[in-house]
Amino acid sequence: MVKFQVREHEPMIAPEYSTIGPIGTVIAQTLQAEGIDPAPLFSKAGIDVTGLIDPGVRMSSDSFKRLLELIEETSSDPAIGLTIARFIHPTTFYSLGIAMYCSDTLGQYLDRFIKYYRVITTNNRLEGEVDADGVYHLRAIRSTNQTFPGSHEDGIASFVTTILRLALHHELPLISVKLARPTPTGIEGLYEKFFRCSIEFNAEHTELTFPANVLEEELTSANPELAEMYEQLTIEYLDKIDRLDFPTRVTNELIRLLPTGVSAKEKVAEALNISTRTLYNKLEVTGTTYRQILDTTRHRLAEQYIHQDIPIYEIAYLIGFSDTANFSRAFKKWSGVSPMEYRNSILPKTQD
Repeated sequence: MVKFQVREHEPMIAPEYSTIGPIGTVIAQTLQAEGIDPAPLFSKAGIDVTGLIDPGVRMSSDSFKRLLELIEETSSDPAIGLTIARFIHPTTFYSLGIAMYCSDTLGQYLDRFIKYYRVITTNNRLEGEVDADGVYHLRAIRSTNQTFPGSHEDGIASFVTTILRLALHHELPLISVKLARPTPTGIEGLYEKFFRCSIEFNAEHTELTFPANVLEEELTSANPELAEMYEQLTIEYLDKIDRLDFPTRVTNELIRLLPTGVSAKEKVAEALNISTRTLYNKLEVTGTTYRQILDTTRHRLAEQYIHQDIPIYEIAYLIGFSDTANFSRAFKKWSGVSPMEYRNSILPKTQD
């Protein structure tokens, strides 16, 4: 078995909410099977389909959501979220897929899946529990308040069902499936055929339930040595995501704190539950500094506020400056022009 490796010459894209690139490849294969050229759809969503086979490339939440919307508008398949599961393979999930596949039991398989689910996506998280009746509940909880198209919830449920079937080498005895999506009127039978159990739509969370005793089933693909090796590679992958994503977390805290007049690094570190020294060290690893992030965030917010025609003095306070003069000097350093000059440059030209 070939060991995975993220190519170092291609930087990993790690926005706060993202999905691993090979999921996009699976979607592209689904579209091709339907006779649809995936390239234009991916391009409109701002995703380069040619690079998605590399697990070091991740699709941002906004781009992925837009891609799913475009697919639902274009495809003639009313349940395409279920169809894409045909192209799922353990390697779709990079090293995590192999670590899971080589687990001793289905319980261990699911434990790894839940623990390292961030490899696949950070748009939601998985949690599993056994209730008093001996039923296992596997839920997908959204990480954001964004509402994804129905195919997103279908995809989560079909991905999970398919990889569990692959692990068991037989049908997964599902008791029920809940989907956090509107009822797809007229095609409910397609869902019952795929999951082979009762379906509940409009649920709070997407959830699969099955007998907990299935967790004890030993996997024929078990290989503890390989499972450990690929689990370690998975940990290294997540460490890399966390390192690259840290500046985004700092930026988000600044956006939240700046309107309150707070820009001190100590307060940002406190909000992130780390020390100021750790804040410095984490940013240094990513090749940036707190001052650079603060200036970039202020500059970006200032331009957005100017476009919204907010008064200059109000913008100064919104981005954490004590007075307009200090803000004007800083803005000129960032842009080469004063805030008023920038505002005048973007005003519509008046007709003679």
